[in-house]
Amino acid sequence: MPVTARFNRRVATIVAGVLCTLGLAQAASAERIDCPHSQIRREVTTDLPSGWWNTPIVNSLTDVRIITLGGRTALQCVYGPAGAIQRYAPDGADCRTVASHFECQTSGSGGGASTFSTKLLEIPQTWTADLDRGSVGAGNASDIWFQAETSDLLYITPRNGARLAVGDRSNRGYSGCANARFTRNRVSLRDIPEGSYICVRTNEGRISQFRVNEITAGSPKTLKIGYTTWQ
Repeated sequence: MPVTARFNRRVATIVAGVLCTLGLAQAASAERIDCPHSQIRREVTTDLPSGWWNTPIVNSLTDVRIITLGGRTALQCVYGPAGAIQRYAPDGADCRTVASHFECQTSGSGGGASTFSTKLLEIPQTWTADLDRGSVGAGNASDIWFQAETSDLLYITPRNGARLAVGDRSNRGYSGCANARFTRNRVSLRDIPEGSYICVRTNEGRISQFRVNEITAGSPKTLKIGYTTWQ
């Protein structure tokens, strides 16, 4: 084969490979993740004195949940009294529960979004928080305000042009929040109990989502959240 022909064939092969790679990078991929066991067994592993014993608890899968651990999304399989097991969601994936398993969608380079900031925050009553930089008491940079009209009338109020979208309070991830309907109206904490996910469009224009992890007892209260803001 002439040198020119071999060169042209080599170039065509390289171009085809590059196009194929780009196509794979831009395509979104879906992944089904099942709980590793239909049943789990819980028992005492500590050595017991002679004459003592433990009756193990064996339970079938009862529920699947999406939770936040250390500011990261995790997939949890619940087995009733036997307890729960969990793992982190795939990086960059938006996951949801379907029946007794998880479905995680990972966007390609053309439609995804990288994480700009993610953190756990503890917001004292009447304080503000910036979900772009992850700071509490952020003043003019703040996105949300833990507002208290009275000890019982507590709200999350958007600040400085930020907006909220409560929706169904599920974990919608970047793509779900990007398509949410935002408002500048405040939200009562009575309407977003622990475990609720709230979408935010920050005052810098980024898409963000936070989970209400805990609202402390007593007065004044502290609002504990885990959030992720995307670039």
